[in-house]
Amino acid sequence: MTKTIIAISFAMFSTAALAQQAAPAPAWTESGNVTVVSDYLFRGISQTQAKPTAQANLDFTHSSGFYVGLFGAGVSHAAYNNGSGSEIDVYGGYRHSLNADTVIDAGLVTYWFPGAHYATGGRDIKYHTQEAKLGVNIGSFNAYGWVSLNKHWFGFAVQPYSGDLVSTRGTVYGEVNWNPELAPGLTLNLHAGKQNVRNMSAFNFYDVKAGVTKTVDKWAFSAAAVYNSGDDNKNGTPLWTFFNADGSGKNVVQKRLLVTAARTF
Repeated sequence: MTKTIIAISFAMFSTAALAQQAAPAPAWTESGNVTVVSDYLFRGISQTQAKPTAQANLDFTHSSGFYVGLFGAGVSHAAYNNGSGSEIDVYGGYRHSLNADTVIDAGLVTYWFPGAHYATGGRDIKYHTQEAKLGVNIGSFNAYGWVSLNKHWFGFAVQPYSGDLVSTRGTVYGEVNWNPELAPGLTLNLHAGKQNVRNMSAFNFYDVKAGVTKTVDKWAFSAAAVYNSGDDNKNGTPLWTFFNADGSGKNVVQKRLLVTAARTF
């Protein structure tokens, strides 16, 4: 009798263990991080007038390859007039694996700046922007292309020289990134990108970045040198200069040093 009970118990335990091992992976997985940055740089352009800010990111990925996410950060009022001083991005897309090392990624990103707007030519211009992206990831290398879908890319609506209202829909950005592992927990970060602002070539630029990231448990610490080729002004006309309410301006391009600390959860 004792042997029978033991045999039944062992069989039940084995069945439960096998069932646990065979349990399917969850359909959705989530990840996120909170980051403190010395300067919020978007394509090499300071969004905070070279001041530090906090950022947060939350991703949800489905086993089929679909994903959605949310990003938030502080930005300067000089960059986004009359706003709340915040940026909220909502994004989603689909990733498809061609093989063990190659993944195709297509998606949409909406950049939202609550309350931010300005008036010009009898029109109210908002900074909200939507971009479509298409990219390929091959191991530690990736290349992406971005194109704007809304009429005014990040509020760019006025020709700096003529003062005419124009559409900047179709503004494109291309980038390549390489992030090889130099040693366990130490990654090299290399980036190069090129922006063409439609109907406003004065704002075209390229940007490059070189840095390293050190990962310790759930922490990641990064340092990088960043350069954006944009002109803060040209022939007396302000270009990549963001102005404060008191009329003072700040150059938001060219050479930058970026330091970040991130905690994943």
